[in-house]
Amino acid sequence: MTAIAGLVPNLIDAPPVGQLRYGLFNAATITELSGVEAGRLWGAGFSFLTDHCGGANEYDDACGVTPVKPFIEGSDLMEADPFRIIAKKHCGTVGRTAEEMAAAIRQQLISGEQTAVERVVWNGGALAAHAPTLTGAGATVVTPVAPGAGAAIAALENAAYADGLGYRGVIHINMQAYAALAYSGILIQDGNVWRTQLGTAVAFYAGADTITGPADVAPTAGFVYAYMTAATHIRRTNIIVPDVSQAMDRTLNQWVALAERAYAVTWECPEVFTVQVPAAAPAVATAPAVP
Repeated sequence: MTAIAGLVPNLIDAPPVGQLRYGLFNAATITELSGVEAGRLWGAGFSFLTDHCGGANEYDDACGVTPVKPFIEGSDLMEADPFRIIAKKHCGTVGRTAEEMAAAIRQQLISGEQTAVERVVWNGGALAAHAPTLTGAGATVVTPVAPGAGAAIAALENAAYADGLGYRGVIHINMQAYAALAYSGILIQDGNVWRTQLGTAVAFYAGADTITGPADVAPTAGFVYAYMTAATHIRRTNIIVPDVSQAMDRTLNQWVALAERAYAVTWECPEVFTVQVPAAAPAVATAPAVP
């Protein structure tokens, strides 16, 4: 039935929001901070010693042999710069209360922050000299021994775990390669986390700007870069929404709503590995050659 001309549609409640998409927030461990911890993160980020990284070496203790025991030097210090994710909204005061605007801007931040965090983790996004990032980590480039997404991911895991990454890590990859990984049969769903058959968590990033390689170099046509790190940790503060009624633009009679929170993201060990993954699914003879 068509609407009656001249009548203004009624403003009703919006449909309830669904679940957030699969992405970095599923594959990483998220710690919500408050109080003093949140204040420290907001101002300075954090650092920690990577005591369990570095691997182990063989040693021959045969009788009559006095080899020099190989030592692995002291632990590296991993640091994570803090950054803020914000959402902002202007809206006329007629028909909406300050409380409604506060709830709306909070929901806008929640729906968009994962994509923004992924951009920062990949290459810093719009932030200058941010650390750590996947493209700026000096990642070791891996060359698979056969074509196809399955071989590429297997080579990536082999290189990372052979280097002393003894605990299950995280693969960071753009979702444009999702179909290729699914077709290769290496993905399994573990609750709300996608994993490889070996148990490595897989974080599917969104956006065309999260496909680049070391130093932000573009991949070969038809490919995206994938990175593998140790377990990834996200620390974030609570969402802060200033009093909307106090931030009102009285000259234009508009609400000015702002929501923000601080983030810091890092992985447990400094070593990072990367490989180019073909997006074609299934892989065909006409697909681009393995770089």
